[in-house]
This record gives sequence, C-alpha cells and structure tokens, in this order.
Amino acid sequence: MNAEPDYYEEESNSFDLGQILAIAKRRFLFFLIPAVLIGVIAVAAAFLLPPRYESSGTVLVESQQIPVELVQSTVTSDPNQRITTIRQRVMTRANLLRIIDKYKVFVDERKKLSVTKLIEEMQSLIQVDVIRAGNNSRGPTIAFKVSFQHESPVVAAKVANELVTLFLSENVKTRTARATETTEFLEQEAKKLKAELLTAETAISDYKKTNNENLPEHLNLRLARLERTKTEIQSVEDQIRALREEQRYLDVELAAALSDNESDEEDAEALSESQKELDKLKDLLIDASVRLTDAHPDIKSLKRRIAALEAKIKSEQEASAENGIERKSLNPVSPKTRRLIERLRIRVSSTKENIAKHQTDLVELREKATDIEERIIKTPEVERELITLTRNHREIFEKYTELQNKQGKAQLAQNLEEEKKAERFILLEPPITPTEPVWPNRLKIGGIGGFLAFAAGIGTAFLIELVDKRIRTAAELEKLLRHPPLASIPYLKTDRDVKKKRYKVGIILFLPVTFGIIAIACLHLFYKPLDILFYRAWVYLEKLSVTLF
Repeated sequence: MNAEPDYYEEESNSFDLGQILAIAKRRFLFFLIPAVLIGVIAVAAAFLLPPRYESSGTVLVESQQIPVELVQSTVTSDPNQRITTIRQRVMTRANLLRIIDKYKVFVDERKKLSVTKLIEEMQSLIQVDVIRAGNNSRGPTIAFKVSFQHESPVVAAKVANELVTLFLSENVKTRTARATETTEFLEQEAKKLKAELLTAETAISDYKKTNNENLPEHLNLRLARLERTKTEIQSVEDQIRALREEQRYLDVELAAALSDNESDEEDAEALSESQKELDKLKDLLIDASVRLTDAHPDIKSLKRRIAALEAKIKSEQEASAENGIERKSLNPVSPKTRRLIERLRIRVSSTKENIAKHQTDLVELREKATDIEERIIKTPEVERELITLTRNHREIFEKYTELQNKQGKAQLAQNLEEEKKAERFILLEPPITPTEPVWPNRLKIGGIGGFLAFAAGIGTAFLIELVDKRIRTAAELEKLLRHPPLASIPYLKTDRDVKKKRYKVGIILFLPVTFGIIAIACLHLFYKPLDILFYRAWVYLEKLSVTLF
C-alpha cells in the first residue's frame, strides 16, 4: 500500500508533452485574446505616438591661440565648469519663456499649462552633452553638443540655433566681463596703494623736516663739528691762560713802575695786593666755568666777589689819582715813568678785554658743543623712527609695484579676451533641420510589446488552467481515485464540434493575418513607405554580401 502512492507521485511528476499540447489547444483563445490586444496596443503606441525630432549643434572648445607663457588669461576655470555656468545663465526663466513665445514651441500647452510647467517641460527637451578627449570621463573637454527635441523639425532646428547662439554670446560676455572686473579691481587696489604710498612719502618728508638737525645721514658731519668745537674750546682756553699769564706779567711791570714813585708806594702796594686778589678770583672763576654752569651758586659767588673787588680797586685808583694831583706839586713824577705806567695800564686793560671776550666765546662754544652732543644723542631715536617709516614706505612701494605688474598682465588678458584670442567657443556643426525622428523607437516598442503580449497570453492561459479543476484525462481520474479505471471511452465528435473547430481555426488564421496587415499599414502610413524600407533592406543585405536572387 505504501508503494502505490509513490508510483502515482512519480507518474504525476513526469513530463507529458501531449498534455501540454492539449492544454495549448484547449486554452488557445485565452492565449490569443490578451496577446492580440496587447500586441495591437503596442503597435498602436509605436505608430500613433507623435514623432519627436532632435536638432543639435556641436561647439568646439578651442584653446588659447597665444602661448600661455607670453599672456596668461585671467579666466582660468575649467571648460566643463564654465559650460555648466553658462547653461544655468542661458536656461533662465526669462530666456526660455522668450524662446517659447518666439518660436511657438508649445502652441496648445501654452493656454493650458502654467508657466512653471512650461519651463520644466522646456528644460527637459534641452540637452547639453560634454565631449571629452578620448571619450574619457576624466579627460579634458574639447567640445559640447546642444540639442533640442520637438515634434516639428523646423521648430527644433530654430530653437537649437537660438540656444547655440546664446551659449556662444554668453561665453564671450562672461569671459570679457570677468577680465574687465579683474582689471577694474586691480585699478582700484592700485589707487588705494598709491594713496598710501603718497601718505608714507609725506610722513617721511615731514619727519625729516622736523628732525633736520638729527638725521642719521648728518651724524658724521655733527661728529666732525663736535670735534672742531672741542678743538676751538681747547684753543680758547689756551689763549685765556696765555692772556692771564700776560696780565700777571703786566701787573708786575705796572707795580714796578708805580714803585718808582715814592709818594705812591703805599697806594701801589695796596693796589697791587687788591689786584693780585682780583687775579686770583678770576683764575678761580675760569677754572670753575670749565666744570660748572653760569647758574651754579659758586660761579655767582665768585662773580659777586670779583665785581666788589673791582669796584674797590677803582675807588682806590680814583683816590690815588686825587692824592697824586695834590702831591704832584710836592713830588713831581718823571714823564718817562708816567708814559710807562700809562702804556702798562692800557695793555692791562686790553688784556682784560681780550680775556672777557675769550670767556664769552668759550661759553658760546661750550653751549654749541652741548647742543651738538644732544643732537648726536637723539640721532639713534630719530634713526629708528625713520627706519620704521622707510620700511613701511618700501613695503607699500613693493606692493604697488607688484600690483602694477599684475594690472599690466590683467590689461593684456582683457585685450586678449576682447580680441577673442583666448580660449573660445567655435560653432563646429550648426543645427540643421532633422529628417528622422529620434522618438519614439517603434522597433523597440514593438519588440517590447510583442514580448509582453506573448507573456500575457501564456500567463492568462496558465492561470485559467490552474483555476479550472475539471477532469479531462484518464490519468487525472486515476490520480484522483488512486486506482486505474476499468475502461476509457474516446470522445465522439459531432457536427457541431467540427463546425466549432473550423470556426476556431478560422479565427486563429484570421487574427494574425489581420494583425499583420494592420501592422504593415501602420508601418507604411506612420513610419515610412514600404518601398523605402524594402530598398534599405536590400542595400543592407548587399553590404552583408547576401542576395535573395
């Protein structure tokens, strides 16, 4: 009992070609009807869809004609990037709407659809393809193609020409504008730096005028002047010492002359002592003047004592003169002695004046030396500030010079762009009116439709067969009852069955023929005439060296 189910299971899993053929005959209409319907729909879609023509123009990206080593363009962006930028500027809402209205791209849709929808539809019909060297995705861009699709080949060609013109003009405008902007920017920066340079030069000039006597370039001159001044001070001091020695000698001579006059001995001695004290104080004043200034208390004290002593000597001399007049009658002085005394007094007075004059010169020379020393001391500070101003001026001047060089290069680049000697777009192939539509691909649609029709027919027949649970063969009955039937009575065909079969055969023959005739008619009317297709097929076979006759 266990072996019997295995037997039936093995028998049921075996491939039965006769059963498959029986199913195909039985479910042929379920296969034919959906297959014909989908096939007709596919053919109708392939030949009834409106054709769409594409017109395209090829633009060559020509490199710069003048060597880059001689003139460098200021537009250094990648051509692909520039094409993308120009595409965004060309395909603006205003441009596309103007083209739609100018060439009547959407006659019926213009009244039905919104402007946004029309712009989106227009953008979907425009295509920009970049062509790279060697068909390499990373290679340099050598050209690009601008295409437009439309149901009318004339409109497609006109719109494509308009788009190509916009691309070319926008490229020239963009490159020229960018070069001009670069030149203007450099000019503005050069003006700013020139103003800063003038300000720096004015600051240096004003500073030199203010510190004219303290400039570092005059340092050697001031040192030489200081050395000369010190030499002059030393010379004046030597002269003062010599004059003082001469004064002492003259005082001795004068005292000797006066001693000859006995009547004036006491006065001469008193005068000699006062004169010696005066000379001593003057020597002290000269020594102190070398070390101290005039405002020092010791200098002032010595000057007061000298003035008081000089006044005293003067009064004594006047008194002595009066006494001399009274004694002249009693003790007359010899003329020779009197002339000697007068000459000595004149020389002493002259020596004193020279000493005073030299002392004044000595004070002036010392003040001059002090002033020169102060200027020498201030020279390093002035030099540091002047170095800072000069360095700032030099930096600004270097920037200004560099900017002027860049400005000259930018002007050359601008001239290069204006004269169209730089990288440019050249129309290689202008858009022409297309003669063959690019959409729809009727052969492809027909092939896909045929495959779908066949698959739909097979699927429908298989589904109906699965749903139908009726028993049709002795094998199915034996499988169901798990026992072989006693006898099998064959099916007896009636006249009705024969007519029905003929009717089915007629339908089977009629539908494919009708479908073929309709397909050939659609092909002739909507795609191309049959004679042209036949001629093309004949030429293709000749190329393949295959002839039918």
